[in-house]
Amino acid sequence: MNDDAAARTARRQWLGRTLRKLRIDADFTQEAVAERLDCRQAKINKIERTLCRIDMAQLDVLIEMYGVVPDMAVRLRAVAAQDLENGPQRTKMSAYTLLTDLELEATDIQCWHSERIPGPLKSERYSLRQWGPALTESKVTEVLRRREARKQVLTIDNPPRYRPILSESSLRRLPGGFTPDMAHDQASYLLDLMSEHPQLELQILPFTADVRFVNPDFSLLRFDSSEISDFVYVEDSGGPRTRERKSELTKFREHWMTLSAAALDVPATKEFLVDLLS
Repeated sequence: MNDDAAARTARRQWLGRTLRKLRIDADFTQEAVAERLDCRQAKINKIERTLCRIDMAQLDVLIEMYGVVPDMAVRLRAVAAQDLENGPQRTKMSAYTLLTDLELEATDIQCWHSERIPGPLKSERYSLRQWGPALTESKVTEVLRRREARKQVLTIDNPPRYRPILSESSLRRLPGGFTPDMAHDQASYLLDLMSEHPQLELQILPFTADVRFVNPDFSLLRFDSSEISDFVYVEDSGGPRTRERKSELTKFREHWMTLSAAALDVPATKEFLVDLLS
Protein backbone atom coordinates (compact mmCIF):
# COMPACT_ATOMS: atom_id res chain seq x y z
CA MET A 1 0.00 0.00 0.00
CA ASN A 2 1.41 3.38 -1.00
CA ASP A 3 -0.71 5.69 1.13
CA ASP A 4 0.68 9.05 2.11
CA ALA A 5 2.50 10.03 5.29
CA ALA A 6 -0.62 11.59 6.83
CA ALA A 7 -2.59 8.36 6.40
CA ARG A 8 0.24 6.30 7.89
CA THR A 9 0.48 8.63 10.87
CA ALA A 10 -3.30 8.63 11.38
CA ARG A 11 -3.33 4.85 11.37
CA ARG A 12 -0.54 4.69 13.97
CA GLN A 13 -2.36 7.22 16.12
CA TRP A 14 -5.63 5.27 16.01
CA LEU A 15 -3.83 2.06 16.99
CA GLY A 16 -2.01 3.64 19.92
CA ARG A 17 -5.07 5.46 21.26
CA THR A 18 -7.26 2.38 20.96
CA LEU A 19 -4.77 0.17 22.78
CA ARG A 20 -4.51 2.78 25.52
CA LYS A 21 -8.27 2.91 25.98
CA LEU A 22 -8.59 -0.88 25.96
CA ARG A 23 -5.92 -1.14 28.66
CA ILE A 24 -7.57 1.48 30.85
CA ASP A 25 -11.02 -0.08 30.41
CA ALA A 26 -9.57 -3.46 31.38
CA ASP A 27 -8.05 -1.79 34.47
CA PHE A 28 -4.41 -2.65 33.78
CA THR A 29 -1.46 -0.37 34.44
CA GLN A 30 1.30 0.05 31.90
CA GLU A 31 3.60 -1.68 34.36
CA ALA A 32 1.35 -4.76 34.51
CA VAL A 33 1.19 -4.93 30.72
CA ALA A 34 4.96 -4.55 30.44
CA GLU A 35 5.45 -7.41 32.87
CA ARG A 36 3.14 -9.61 30.79
CA LEU A 37 5.00 -8.74 27.57
CA ASP A 38 8.39 -9.05 29.30
CA CYS A 39 9.44 -5.55 28.31
CA ARG A 40 9.94 -2.19 30.01
CA GLN A 41 7.03 0.09 30.87
CA ALA A 42 8.56 2.72 28.57
CA LYS A 43 7.86 0.44 25.60
CA ILE A 44 4.14 0.29 26.43
CA ASN A 45 4.06 4.05 26.83
CA LYS A 46 5.70 4.51 23.42
CA ILE A 47 3.19 2.17 21.75
CA GLU A 48 0.23 4.00 23.28
CA ARG A 49 1.70 7.41 22.51
CA THR A 50 2.12 6.27 18.89
CA LEU A 51 5.88 6.61 19.05
CA CYS A 52 6.72 3.09 17.85
CA ARG A 53 5.27 -0.04 16.29
CA ILE A 54 3.85 -3.11 17.98
CA ASP A 55 4.59 -6.56 16.57
CA MET A 56 1.82 -9.06 15.96
CA ALA A 57 2.85 -11.46 18.73
CA GLN A 58 2.68 -8.66 21.32
CA LEU A 59 -0.64 -7.48 19.92
CA ASP A 60 -2.12 -10.98 20.23
CA VAL A 61 -1.13 -11.04 23.92
CA LEU A 62 -2.81 -7.67 24.50
CA ILE A 63 -5.97 -8.72 22.67
CA GLU A 64 -6.28 -11.71 24.98
CA MET A 65 -5.25 -9.75 28.09
CA TYR A 66 -7.76 -6.96 27.46
CA GLY A 67 -10.60 -9.28 26.47
CA VAL A 68 -11.02 -7.58 23.08
CA VAL A 69 -14.20 -8.53 21.21
CA PRO A 70 -13.66 -10.39 17.88
CA ASP A 71 -14.61 -7.57 15.50
CA MET A 72 -12.27 -5.13 17.20
CA ALA A 73 -9.52 -7.76 17.36
CA VAL A 74 -9.76 -8.21 13.57
CA ARG A 75 -9.51 -4.45 13.04
CA LEU A 76 -6.55 -4.11 15.42
CA ARG A 77 -4.65 -6.88 13.65
CA ALA A 78 -5.35 -5.38 10.21
CA VAL A 79 -4.22 -1.90 11.22
CA ALA A 80 -1.14 -3.24 13.02
CA ALA A 81 -0.19 -5.29 9.96
CA GLN A 82 -0.45 -2.20 7.75
CA ASP A 83 1.61 -0.23 10.23
CA LEU A 84 4.33 -2.88 10.26
CA GLU A 85 4.36 -2.93 6.46
CA ASN A 86 4.71 0.77 5.73
CA GLY A 87 4.12 2.78 8.88
CA PRO A 88 6.68 5.31 10.12
CA GLN A 89 9.61 3.71 11.90
CA ARG A 90 9.19 6.15 14.77
CA THR A 91 6.97 9.15 15.40
CA LYS A 92 7.19 11.83 18.05
CA MET A 93 4.16 13.06 19.94
CA SER A 94 4.64 15.22 23.00
CA ALA A 95 1.96 15.81 25.63
CA TYR A 96 1.28 19.19 24.03
CA THR A 97 0.94 17.60 20.59
CA LEU A 98 -1.49 15.10 22.04
CA LEU A 99 -3.55 17.98 23.46
CA THR A 100 -3.67 19.92 20.21
CA ASP A 101 -4.25 16.76 18.18
CA LEU A 102 -7.22 15.58 20.23
CA GLU A 103 -8.93 18.72 21.51
CA LEU A 104 -10.81 19.05 18.21
CA GLU A 105 -12.30 15.59 18.79
CA ALA A 106 -13.35 16.25 22.39
CA THR A 107 -16.97 16.75 23.37
CA ASP A 108 -16.22 18.70 26.54
CA ILE A 109 -13.14 20.61 27.71
CA GLN A 110 -12.88 21.88 31.27
CA CYS A 111 -9.75 23.87 31.94
CA TRP A 112 -8.12 26.15 34.49
CA HIS A 113 -5.46 28.82 33.86
CA SER A 114 -3.97 30.77 36.71
CA GLU A 115 -1.55 33.21 35.11
CA ARG A 116 -2.11 33.27 31.36
CA ILE A 117 -4.58 33.19 28.53
CA PRO A 118 -4.83 29.77 26.82
CA GLY A 119 -4.08 29.41 23.11
CA PRO A 120 -7.66 29.31 21.78
CA LEU A 121 -8.53 32.57 23.60
CA LYS A 122 -5.48 34.72 22.88
CA SER A 123 -5.95 37.91 20.93
CA GLU A 124 -3.57 38.46 18.04
CA ARG A 125 -1.80 41.19 19.94
CA TYR A 126 -1.40 39.00 23.04
CA SER A 127 0.03 36.15 20.94
CA LEU A 128 2.62 38.38 19.31
CA ARG A 129 3.54 40.22 22.50
CA GLN A 130 4.41 36.92 24.21
CA TRP A 131 7.49 36.60 22.03
CA GLY A 132 8.91 39.96 23.05
CA PRO A 133 12.27 40.81 21.43
CA ALA A 134 12.50 37.26 20.02
CA LEU A 135 9.65 38.00 17.60
CA THR A 136 11.20 38.43 14.17
CA GLU A 137 9.38 39.40 11.01
CA SER A 138 9.68 35.85 9.72
CA LYS A 139 8.27 34.48 12.98
CA VAL A 140 5.05 36.50 12.83
CA THR A 141 3.45 34.29 10.18
CA GLU A 142 4.21 31.12 12.15
CA VAL A 143 2.84 32.57 15.41
CA LEU A 144 -0.38 33.66 13.76
CA ARG A 145 -0.77 30.32 11.98
CA ARG A 146 -0.47 28.46 15.28
CA ARG A 147 -2.95 30.83 16.87
CA GLU A 148 -5.53 30.12 14.15
CA ALA A 149 -4.94 26.38 14.50
CA ARG A 150 -5.73 26.49 18.23
CA LYS A 151 -8.77 28.68 17.64
CA GLN A 152 -10.34 25.87 15.58
CA VAL A 153 -11.61 24.34 18.82
CA LEU A 154 -14.19 27.15 18.73
CA THR A 155 -14.86 27.32 15.02
CA ILE A 156 -15.10 23.74 13.73
CA ASP A 157 -18.46 22.13 13.00
CA ASN A 158 -19.93 20.57 16.16
CA PRO A 159 -17.27 22.08 18.42
CA PRO A 160 -16.70 20.80 21.94
CA ARG A 161 -18.28 22.49 24.92
CA TYR A 162 -15.36 24.67 26.02
CA ARG A 163 -15.39 25.72 29.68
CA PRO A 164 -12.25 27.60 30.69
CA ILE A 165 -11.79 29.25 34.08
CA LEU A 166 -9.27 32.08 34.13
CA SER A 167 -7.82 33.62 37.24
CA GLU A 168 -8.19 37.38 37.41
CA SER A 169 -4.40 37.30 37.37
CA SER A 170 -4.55 36.07 33.77
CA LEU A 171 -5.85 39.49 32.79
CA ARG A 172 -3.55 41.44 35.08
CA ARG A 173 -0.26 39.66 34.39
CA LEU A 174 0.06 40.30 30.66
CA PRO A 175 2.99 39.79 28.25
CA GLY A 176 5.38 42.71 28.55
CA GLY A 177 3.66 43.83 31.75
CA PHE A 178 0.19 45.19 32.38
CA THR A 179 -0.95 48.09 30.25
CA PRO A 180 -4.53 49.36 29.98
CA ASP A 181 -4.54 49.12 26.20
CA MET A 182 -3.36 45.48 26.23
CA ALA A 183 -5.96 44.58 28.88
CA HIS A 184 -8.61 46.36 26.80
CA ASP A 185 -7.58 44.46 23.67
CA GLN A 186 -7.67 41.04 25.34
CA ALA A 187 -10.91 41.69 27.27
CA SER A 188 -12.61 42.96 24.12
CA TYR A 189 -11.48 39.89 22.23
CA LEU A 190 -12.85 37.55 24.91
CA LEU A 191 -16.20 39.32 24.81
CA ASP A 192 -16.33 38.94 21.04
CA LEU A 193 -15.58 35.22 21.31
CA MET A 194 -18.30 34.72 23.92
CA SER A 195 -20.78 36.49 21.69
CA GLU A 196 -19.84 34.51 18.58
CA HIS A 197 -19.47 31.06 20.16
CA PRO A 198 -22.19 30.05 22.64
CA GLN A 199 -20.37 26.80 23.46
CA LEU A 200 -17.65 28.94 25.06
CA GLU A 201 -18.58 29.22 28.75
CA LEU A 202 -15.83 31.41 30.14
CA GLN A 203 -15.59 32.13 33.87
CA ILE A 204 -13.28 34.45 35.77
CA LEU A 205 -12.02 33.53 39.24
CA PRO A 206 -11.55 36.90 40.97
CA PHE A 207 -8.93 37.58 43.62
CA THR A 208 -11.74 37.77 46.19
CA ALA A 209 -13.01 34.24 45.47
CA ASP A 210 -13.29 31.90 48.44
CA VAL A 211 -10.94 29.06 47.44
CA ARG A 212 -8.38 27.29 49.62
CA PHE A 213 -5.90 26.52 46.84
CA VAL A 214 -5.60 26.22 43.07
CA ASN A 215 -3.83 23.57 41.02
CA PRO A 216 -1.36 24.40 38.23
CA ASP A 217 -2.91 24.90 34.80
CA PHE A 218 -4.76 21.90 33.42
CA SER A 219 -7.21 20.89 30.71
CA LEU A 220 -9.59 17.96 31.15
CA LEU A 221 -10.69 16.53 27.79
CA ARG A 222 -13.71 14.25 27.59
CA PHE A 223 -14.77 12.21 24.55
CA ASP A 224 -17.88 10.42 23.34
CA SER A 225 -15.81 8.25 21.01
CA SER A 226 -15.15 4.73 22.23
CA GLU A 227 -11.72 4.93 20.62
CA ILE A 228 -10.32 7.80 22.70
CA SER A 229 -9.97 7.89 26.48
CA ASP A 230 -10.56 10.98 28.59
CA PHE A 231 -7.34 12.55 29.83
CA VAL A 232 -5.97 15.59 31.66
CA TYR A 233 -3.22 17.76 30.22
CA VAL A 234 -1.15 19.42 32.95
CA GLU A 235 1.40 22.15 32.40
CA ASP A 236 3.67 23.53 35.11
CA SER A 237 7.37 24.18 35.77
CA GLY A 238 8.02 20.45 35.44
CA GLY A 239 6.86 20.54 31.82
CA PRO A 240 3.69 19.34 30.07
CA ARG A 241 2.37 15.85 30.77
CA THR A 242 -0.88 13.92 30.71
CA ARG A 243 -2.88 12.00 33.32
CA GLU A 244 -5.52 9.42 32.48
CA ARG A 245 -6.25 7.17 35.46
CA LYS A 246 -9.89 7.37 36.51
CA SER A 247 -8.91 8.38 40.05
CA GLU A 248 -6.81 11.24 38.68
CA LEU A 249 -9.55 12.37 36.33
CA THR A 250 -11.99 12.43 39.23
CA LYS A 251 -9.71 14.63 41.33
CA PHE A 252 -9.16 17.13 38.52
CA ARG A 253 -12.87 17.19 37.71
CA GLU A 254 -13.74 17.82 41.36
CA HIS A 255 -11.17 20.61 41.58
CA TRP A 256 -12.53 22.21 38.42
CA MET A 257 -16.06 22.08 39.86
CA THR A 258 -14.83 23.73 43.08
CA LEU A 259 -13.21 26.54 41.09
CA SER A 260 -16.27 26.89 38.86
CA ALA A 261 -18.55 27.24 41.88
CA ALA A 262 -16.32 29.97 43.34
CA ALA A 263 -15.81 31.80 40.04
CA LEU A 264 -18.06 34.40 38.46
CA ASP A 265 -20.77 32.80 36.33
CA VAL A 266 -20.84 33.51 32.61
CA PRO A 267 -23.05 36.67 32.77
CA ALA A 268 -20.99 38.07 35.66
CA THR A 269 -17.81 37.27 33.75
CA LYS A 270 -19.07 39.35 30.84
CA GLU A 271 -19.72 42.23 33.24
CA PHE A 272 -16.22 41.84 34.67
CA LEU A 273 -14.73 42.07 31.17
CA VAL A 274 -16.89 45.06 30.29
CA ASP A 275 -15.59 46.82 33.42
CA LEU A 276 -12.02 46.24 32.16
CA LEU A 277 -12.94 48.15 29.03
CA SER A 278 -14.00 51.25 30.94
